[in-house]
Amino acid sequence: METKIEKSYIPIIDFETCGLEKATYSHEDLEALGKLLVHACSEVGFVYLQNTGISSDFLKEVNDVTEKFFTSLSSEKKRYDRKPNTNFGYIGIGKESFNPNLPRDYKEAFNADGASFFRKKEDWPDDIAPGFSNVMLDFMERSRKLSLRVLHALAIGLELKDEEFFYKCHSDMHSRETYTTGRTLYYPPINDELKPGQQRLLEHSDFTSISLVFQDMVGGLQVQHVNGEYVDATPVEKTVLVNIGDTMQYWTGGKLKSTKHRVIVPENECLLKSVRRSLAYFVHPNNDVYVNKPLEYKDESLNDMCNVSQDKLITSKEYLMKKSRALWEVET
Repeated sequence: METKIEKSYIPIIDFETCGLEKATYSHEDLEALGKLLVHACSEVGFVYLQNTGISSDFLKEVNDVTEKFFTSLSSEKKRYDRKPNTNFGYIGIGKESFNPNLPRDYKEAFNADGASFFRKKEDWPDDIAPGFSNVMLDFMERSRKLSLRVLHALAIGLELKDEEFFYKCHSDMHSRETYTTGRTLYYPPINDELKPGQQRLLEHSDFTSISLVFQDMVGGLQVQHVNGEYVDATPVEKTVLVNIGDTMQYWTGGKLKSTKHRVIVPENECLLKSVRRSLAYFVHPNNDVYVNKPLEYKDESLNDMCNVSQDKLITSKEYLMKKSRALWEVET
């Protein structure tokens, strides 16, 4: 098992020994992967995982089914607009931005929250894209299982006293109240003139503990290098891109790094006219988990080196709500 650095600056780790095709896996394998993951996530904040057990054929099926929705009439899609106070539904071009001083993102998306597993069939756009609900729920369940294995490996790699701590703290990912979300994204061809400063997805860091991103080969995703410059997250076939979010960075007192990233508008004319697709799974801890309570390490001397503020214990939900206020969204 080894890791290497591609031109994209992001390490690649073979996850086969703990992939979803393995019904069981050993502590030794988790420990080896955990060390690699912690190294990558403390230095770069992003890592490519190969051989996770989520196949390219399955991801193609999800993209093919959901694309039928995105390529339908705007009037049809708007029937499934995201409802207020939920994280379920369609989000059109120009609906989201992480910077109120710049034009909003040139992308479309459909979000499916944990409560999606309890929603009625008519809440889903299956009439426009048959099978939409089935593939999205299947995608989310596979991503949940992979996320738990990644979190388990991270806890072991960090040498936490309770090696299942992160696993336990994410036990409610598909409950009615969770903020964990599956997302299918559609970046349409750019045929119109963009506004100055407009991008497909503006610079930001995720609010999550971890995020999974399954991108196609079109490219455009960039991550911020430690020197402050942006470098390409060059697509690597048959991989999932995992990144650390703000919650995990805060939780670990900065040991694991949440890195800013963006999706730029390509200069290449052919890519400019191409559709870009990605699938994402945003993982959040259970709402009542305290994310500024010091983690307990096997080496007790590390417990006194925590940089997390303890003035007031903050739950995962409270932390997310505080971060979310910075997201500028305009409903039209």
